[in-house]
This record gives sequence, structure tokens and C-alpha cells, in this order.
Amino acid sequence: MSFSLTKSDDVWTLHYEVGALSRFLLVGAGIAGLAMGVYETVRSGERMLVIVLPALLGFGLMAYWVLLDASTTVTFNLKQRRLDVASRRPWFGPPRSYGFADVVGLNVASRSGESVDCWVAYLDLPDGSRIRLGEEAADRDERIRSYLQEIRHATGIGGA
Repeated sequence: MSFSLTKSDDVWTLHYEVGALSRFLLVGAGIAGLAMGVYETVRSGERMLVIVLPALLGFGLMAYWVLLDASTTVTFNLKQRRLDVASRRPWFGPPRSYGFADVVGLNVASRSGESVDCWVAYLDLPDGSRIRLGEEAADRDERIRSYLQEIRHATGIGGA
């Protein structure tokens, strides 16, 4: 999982991408977990429905989890004072465009779980909604924080 910031003249691009190896490992671990569950269930002689339903739910959850980390790109046009957000998440829809003045903030928030601590970058909108840009591991948060601070300074978009 990685953020990158590229600058060319008046256009800056913040890009989030999960590497192919990371995706492969995440999906592989999920499939291995499902396979062990199916094996243990079959070994104990349970009915097929007891196997198929949890497996389908597990695959659905894995698919959502993988798609949640699909790549996202935010292009900041400093000259036109606009930004465009494009995401490969199927539910995101077509790219969205906002004026700098129409964005409340560009922030990062800590998200802690049982096994993972990370920092999630968000674009905050006036209606209270957020666009999730991506996440960085807890030990790599300085990079995304410095990117967001640099973008805030150049664009005038608020944030904490």
C-alpha cells in the first residue's frame, strides 16, 4: 500500500495503489482460511449448505475488502484551483471534480483494529461526507502527512 505525489508545473497528482504482491498475499490468506474451514467442516460430516453459505459469505467479504483498497488518484490543478478524484472502486462511479473552495479538508485519521493500525487519508466535503483516498501503515504515516501538508499549503484546502 503506497501513496505517491508527483508534481509537474501546475498539476500535482496524489496516487494511492496497493501492490500486486500485497493483493495476492491478502487474497491467498483469505482463501487459505476458507479452505481450512471447509476442510474441518467436511471432516466432521456436516451438510453441504453449512459449507457453501459461509464460503460464499467469506468470498464476498474478501472481494469487498480487496476492492476497498482499489487505486485512487486525486489530481490538483493549481492554476484552475480544481481537483479531480478518480477511483477504481466500482461503487465510486465516474471521476468527480471539485473546486478547492468546495472542499472542507484534506485529512488523515488513525484507524486501529485488532491486528492492524493504520492512517487513512480522506477528502472532507461540505455535506459531511468523506472520500477515502487510501491508507498507510502506522509506521509510515510521516510520508502521507508530509504529502497532505504540502498539498494543503499549495492549494489552501484546510485540514488538521
